[in-house]
Amino acid sequence: MNRVDFEFFSSCIIVLVIFVNINVNAIGVKKFLSLSFEEKSALDKFRARVAPLLDDNCMRHDTYLVRWLRARNFDIHAAEVMLRENLKWRKDQKVENTRNEDFSDLKQDFHLTLDTYDKIGQPIGVIDLYEWDMRRAVLQGKSPRLVRYIMALVENITGQVCERQQKGMNVTQVMVLLNADGINVVQQACPICMPLWIQFITSVENYYPEWIDEFIIVDSSPAVQIILNVIRPFFSRNTRNAIKVFGHNRKNWMTYLDNKISRSERRKEYGGIKPPFRF
Repeated sequence: MNRVDFEFFSSCIIVLVIFVNINVNAIGVKKFLSLSFEEKSALDKFRARVAPLLDDNCMRHDTYLVRWLRARNFDIHAAEVMLRENLKWRKDQKVENTRNEDFSDLKQDFHLTLDTYDKIGQPIGVIDLYEWDMRRAVLQGKSPRLVRYIMALVENITGQVCERQQKGMNVTQVMVLLNADGINVVQQACPICMPLWIQFITSVENYYPEWIDEFIIVDSSPAVQIILNVIRPFFSRNTRNAIKVFGHNRKNWMTYLDNKISRSERRKEYGGIKPPFRF
């Protein structure tokens, strides 16, 4: 059995062993803005404890602080530990510098745009997954740089939320829209690709909790299910609930997207009329 056949066989075994049932009830903005008396009390106490640690105005905003509490079921101590770990990670990894770093060597091969917005103004990260050759990135030793590139994009889109809040927009989360048409087991769902997917997810869950309102996948395929099955244990419950998967029935996902995102904001691959993005 050659290497490609072995990777395909191993991936098929993963599908047989692991089963996932993706829920589709996404967390809405209102949930962030409406707290019970007990939750509001926890937020006040949490704010008092962590405020001296925060030197960024956006981080002092209640919609930022409540993310850490939600991620830890409003356990104030656990939320503080999580936030402190995040701040240490940001300092150690010099995360603020990612916005000014040159990732031109990755942009051509890993398409992701951040210039789309839903009908309430939430930023949307649009991922053309069929362009992502994960296997090649791993074999070329680009995994660490690819992870940093993803973190730079996450910094960008979460920063857009802060900027929109400062303009008075009632926006607290982001969406992800992913086109999976044409992806395959060998390039995107191979066994050596899975640790990279897991690292993506754990980084987002640990350092950017409760940011995803909806994660919409269109033109899904068996390869997508392989990836979802493997990374599901690393998703938080709320992230799992935010995932919405559509197959190749264009009418179904077009109807869903039309309710969420204007066609003028979507490019051709997503049933819209927005001009192509030049990478």
